[in-house]
Order: sequence, then structure tokens, then C-alpha cells
Amino acid sequence: MKKLNLLNIRTDGGTQPRLELDQNLVKEYAEVMREGVVFPPVEVFHDGSEYWLVDGFHRYFGYKANGLTSIEAIVHTGTLREAQFYAWKANNKHGNRLKPEDIRAIIRIMLTDEEYSKWSNNHIAKELGISSMTVGRVRVAMQEESKTPAQTTVTYVDKHGNTTTMKTDKKKKATTQRPTNKPDVTTANPVTELEQKVKELATTVNTLAEENTVMRDKIAIGQWDASEIEKIDAEETINNLRERIRVLEIDNKSLRESRDIYQNENAEMMRTIKTLKTKLKKYETV
Repeated sequence: MKKLNLLNIRTDGGTQPRLELDQNLVKEYAEVMREGVVFPPVEVFHDGSEYWLVDGFHRYFGYKANGLTSIEAIVHTGTLREAQFYAWKANNKHGNRLKPEDIRAIIRIMLTDEEYSKWSNNHIAKELGISSMTVGRVRVAMQEESKTPAQTTVTYVDKHGNTTTMKTDKKKKATTQRPTNKPDVTTANPVTELEQKVKELATTVNTLAEENTVMRDKIAIGQWDASEIEKIDAEETINNLRERIRVLEIDNKSLRESRDIYQNENAEMMRTIKTLKTKLKKYETV
């Protein structure tokens, strides 16, 4: 442990895991400090030249609010990147735990990082001390966001000088191909593709239903030792899973109907071909 000058401790290196500090808590800490209450030391990382605050931001600003110039600190040795990762974990273990939105923000940072994005949901969850469901939900949300076409703004001015602003989706330009005289000899079988899609959807529905049942049973009988954040995420996940199952069941039914139509059309075409072949043979014998 070491006493450090507050001015030598940096708080601008991305080691603050919260979207915003609780200013009321800072004031509360400052008040009890003035009454003589001694707080635990903050934690910092020293990278060889700078001290980066990783745990104790509310205590740090409480000291500053009281005009103090130094603070007791536990000093770790490591890079700024290591300090950031340590801060994500440390600030979710003590009394003033991170809010759900803070945790989701951290997960988003990790999922856009070259190294952390390769980790599994369970790995990230274990490191942060949270539920893997939370990580999974954020990952899915980010994947869905990446599929949404980017919007651009276009401004039009009519002949009267009136300005109109419209948002348009950025989409890839369609590519045109020159026609060729070669016949298309390889065509996909629509019946086979539909059957495969139906099987995939059925498997997905069954998997989601099993996960939903297991999760609901664990919560119902009280076997899951979950934090408040995990309970909130569990409730949201159950609702999302039920909705996804409902949508998948509708898609499944629609695909089955389409498959039946294709099969009937295919059978009709086969009968027509057979009839034409019979007529052709008659003409050949004439």
C-alpha cells in the first residue's frame, strides 16, 4: 500500500466501468469522511509512468470534494489494458455493484475487441462474474444491429426553395450480369431446401423450449443462486425465448405449407412429363 497524491492518479484511461458516477454517493462519502470514517484504500495500476485508478472512483472523488490531496492506494503493476480489464471485474464485486446498463456497456466493449470477442459467452461471463445469458443477449443484439441497413440523410430543395430532409437506407448496389446463351443446367431443388429449413427450425424450437423449461424450473424451485441483475436478465430472456418460439413455430408452419405446395406442383409436373413422353412415343411410331 502506498500514499499517492490525488493529482498523480489518472481517471481518464477508460478504467471507469460505469456510464456515470453516482454524485449523491460521492457527496455521502465526503460527508462521512469528514466525520472521521476511514474508507478502504483505492486500487490503482502503475504502468511504469502513470497511475491508473481501477477501483474506488466514488471514494477518490469524495476525497477531492473534501479538498484532500493524498489517498491510500493499493498499487498493482500492469499495462493500461490490464488495468481496464481489472476494473471491469473489481467494480462488480463490492457493495456498490455495477448497474445492468454498465455491465451491458462493458460486454459491448469486449465483443468489439479483437481478443475478447473470440471468447465464448461462458468465458466472458465467468471473468465478469455475471450470467452467460446476459452476454448472449448482448451478442445477439449486436448481431441484429449489424444487419440493420445504415441510414443516410438526403436533402432535397424544390423549385419553390423549400427544403426537405429524408432518411434513406444504404444498400449495396445491385450488380447486373450480361446474359449468356448457356442454359442453366444446375438448379437448386426447392423441396429439398425447404425440408432442410424445416428441420433446422424444428431443432431450434426444441432447443429453445428445453432451455426455457430448464431455466424456469431452476428459478421456480430456488436452486439458482442468482444476483438481481441475473434475475432481471433471466426474466427478460424467458420472455424473449417464448416470443422467438412463437415466431419460429409460425415460420415452421408456413414452410411446411410451402413445401407441400412445391411437392404437389412437382408431382403434377412429373405426371405431365409422363403424359408428354407417352404422346411423343406415339408420334415416333407413326
